[in-house]
Amino acid sequence: MAAPMRSTDFRSIVEPILNEAFDGVYTQRTDEWSQVFREQQGIPRNYHEEPVLYGFGAAPQLPDGSPVTYQQGGVLFLKRYVYNVYGLAFALTKVLVEDGDHIRIGQVYAKHLAQSLVETKETLAANVLNRAFTGGAYAGGDGVALNASNHPIVNGTFSNLLSTAAALSQTSLEQMLIQIRQAVDNNGKKIRLQPLKIVVAPGNVFQAEVLLKSVLRAGNANNDINPIKSIGLLPEGAAVLSRLTSATAWWVQTDAPEGMKLLMRRSLEKTMEGDFETDSMRYKATERYDVGFTDPRAMYGTPGV
Repeated sequence: MAAPMRSTDFRSIVEPILNEAFDGVYTQRTDEWSQVFREQQGIPRNYHEEPVLYGFGAAPQLPDGSPVTYQQGGVLFLKRYVYNVYGLAFALTKVLVEDGDHIRIGQVYAKHLAQSLVETKETLAANVLNRAFTGGAYAGGDGVALNASNHPIVNGTFSNLLSTAAALSQTSLEQMLIQIRQAVDNNGKKIRLQPLKIVVAPGNVFQAEVLLKSVLRAGNANNDINPIKSIGLLPEGAAVLSRLTSATAWWVQTDAPEGMKLLMRRSLEKTMEGDFETDSMRYKATERYDVGFTDPRAMYGTPGV
């Protein structure tokens, strides 16, 4: 009579099969969030703080023989990321194993588990933009919404919100690009931000493509050139996030270096173990991260109309 299979033997046989099914879904498609958010390795603690600094004003002229003057920068605000664990599990009962259904059903469950983790990460990332015009609990480190007209700097404020809400069009996009060109740092100096891409919901992807690829101005019969294309603005095209909840909101992402981030504290872990009380085999997947933004200059936007 054959000896019963030990849980360690079961795990060594079944876990690689479930991992393969999981990975086939988890890595099947390019993540939408990665078009907008840059992944960074988190630091080994339960939160991560990034100080946002201010520096100096314009350098003054120095008459011959005169000494240089000194200025002192400082911290304008702190942005805190708090890591959270996200995960889910399923169990394969002893009855499933006895009846020989554990592989087939386990593979199906593993695929659904992978999609659950994908859905969570994509939704959390999209929600940063879904709440871009809402302050309060969703404010950035500077105390206001991601897109606002009153981001504080040393002497005054700056805006990364289109002055008048507008649908995505040739005119409104050009207005936003002009606004980006006028961006200032935390001391009020011009910083020459470069626009990289349009960020839209699925309903705006076709309009974005027209604006980016048309040789002539969209919606105009005067045969004027499309300067967005001729100048080579928005070189990274359009990012489409299918979990954006507004059909009208749109953004232009810039090259501000400390912008949209996903801080990964612990990458994906998949494990399998037995349950002594029920004789089930349990399979789980977890990861730990936070998603948000540090410098709001990374994303200029409008709720649209």
